[in-house]
Amino acid sequence: MDRACRAGLLTVGLLAGIAGCHADSAKTSTSRSQAAEDVTEKDALATVGQKTVVGNMEPIPVHGVGLVYNLKGTGSSPPPGEHRAALENAILKRKGNPKDLLDAPGKTTSLVFVSAAIPPGAKAGDPLDVHITLPPGSKTTSLKGGILYPCDLTNVEFAGNLRTAMANGGMPTGKAPVLDGNTPLTGHRLAVAEGPLVAGSTGQAKEGSDEPPQLKAGRIWGGAKNLLDRPYYFVIADDNPQPRLAMVAAERLNTTFHAAGDGFGKVADAKVQGKPLVMTTVPPAYRLNHARFLLVARQVPLIPTDTGSAYYRQLEHDLVRPETTLTAAIKLEALGADSRQSLRVGLQAESPWVRFASAEALAYLGHPDGAKDLAELAEKHPSLRSHCLTALASMDDAVCLDQLVELMKKGDASLRYGAFHALRSADKNHDAVRGRNMNNSFWLHRVAPESEPMVHVAVGQRAEIVVYGTVCPMKAPFSFPVGSEFTVAAKEGSDAVTVTRLATKNGELVAVPVQCRADLPTVLAAVAEMGGTYTEAVELIRRAEQADALTAAVAYDSTPRGLSLNQLAQIARSDPSLDRADLEVQRSQRGDVVPASYELPTDADAVKAKPVEPAGNEGPALNRQPGKLFGK
Repeated sequence: MDRACRAGLLTVGLLAGIAGCHADSAKTSTSRSQAAEDVTEKDALATVGQKTVVGNMEPIPVHGVGLVYNLKGTGSSPPPGEHRAALENAILKRKGNPKDLLDAPGKTTSLVFVSAAIPPGAKAGDPLDVHITLPPGSKTTSLKGGILYPCDLTNVEFAGNLRTAMANGGMPTGKAPVLDGNTPLTGHRLAVAEGPLVAGSTGQAKEGSDEPPQLKAGRIWGGAKNLLDRPYYFVIADDNPQPRLAMVAAERLNTTFHAAGDGFGKVADAKVQGKPLVMTTVPPAYRLNHARFLLVARQVPLIPTDTGSAYYRQLEHDLVRPETTLTAAIKLEALGADSRQSLRVGLQAESPWVRFASAEALAYLGHPDGAKDLAELAEKHPSLRSHCLTALASMDDAVCLDQLVELMKKGDASLRYGAFHALRSADKNHDAVRGRNMNNSFWLHRVAPESEPMVHVAVGQRAEIVVYGTVCPMKAPFSFPVGSEFTVAAKEGSDAVTVTRLATKNGELVAVPVQCRADLPTVLAAVAEMGGTYTEAVELIRRAEQADALTAAVAYDSTPRGLSLNQLAQIARSDPSLDRADLEVQRSQRGDVVPASYELPTDADAVKAKPVEPAGNEGPALNRQPGKLFGK
């Protein structure tokens, strides 16, 4: 075997290791009775988090060269080169004709770069958002209306980085490198992307820009299928790398998270060859909140704790004190189902902090006892809203889903859309959130009948428009263009809207008019049926706003924002009424929020109370990392 071939085989193997593709090899587990015999007294007092560090936490970028088709004369033939050659090979593998597709005479196709990211904790089959761009020098003028041909996405690494990884792993690299350090090397097929894309940035709608959207890039929300399982790693700390601890930790995690009896497979598996670690899969109750799972899992004691122990009694005492309730609830949740009765006591407390902590922990333990409390707290306290809605969505329980249905009828835009988002995340086929796929470009949902009319437009996320209320009439007169092809108009006193599209017929532009009822969802449907995309739908709403033609308020990206549980726990020490916490979230609307943490605050993290600033004196925008609702 020649040297280049050996280098290629090493590359494939190392890329697989870096991506975590084959981390499930050499799994070893043991029974509690066998493993516990080796645990020292000091270890028995520890938790999983005190003996491990969390690993496999970085997203894996994946890339590919793809083909967009169905363009309306705006595409181009790619020039000869490595990208075209790669695309030709991909088309041949799928039994296609590269010449016909790449050199379509009507300029209906274009070579594109396709990218996505596989997040930590992802499972095979999960959808991934896809970003599509044109290569430098491309003559394609627009990707509007395009559809991505099936495209394999792989992990890519530079030869120099792999050479360093080989050296660190004790593998020979040779004195004379075969490849330049900046040479990109393709690894494994980790995802497949395809489907209709949304071209252009709908973010301009939020700022009210009159400039036409740039159509040389696009997104496909959920357009890639992940092919890789990515468990989280609990790596035994370097100061005590004992294989028996990995076995004990795996057993304890399995016991704790199987108490609900949901039929889910093993949560954890120990790997003892090499560096001892525990590979963990997120159980169903935490599918919408991986950070919560990591936080709770790290608080699981290595040896079971009896409900009559001093440790348990101390947690019960701390649960009913606002300044310690959040950390106590997490630790009680980590003890499993036996904590239910103690947490139910917390629901009777006057403190909103205590009721929130107790209700949230009960939800993740599979008990809807605190569903009503979570709904009330979500409505009253913006600082708790994202946590409450996620907890309600985590349970497959009619009581919790009914609470989300009711919250969609409330007055606050972020509460209404947050409840919709939560309910759709819990059950996308629920009657209260079911929508229509318009022209394979965006989703139109009509929800919360008999409630106050409102229109919500998603910007920079899933292509969807949510219309609240029974009707959403448009007020005449108005007339405005939508994109370069559509005009929407209504005469004074008319209850009908005329949607006109410029179409090419026999080489000439012809105006094709269609009349429909003056109701916003009906007009949006008409534009979609005439070939309009999400870009036109969003622009239609923005221009209707400017023309004062809408009878409902419009909100853009009103997903609730919140503080991390770690930060809330610190604020609770000096803010019994949640005034400061709510103010922090209101201020963060102009910035970003702190990301979720899997570490509980300690006494050393205590913060002094900050004076609550009056409204209108919020100070500078917070400089923080983006937070996520229903993070994955």
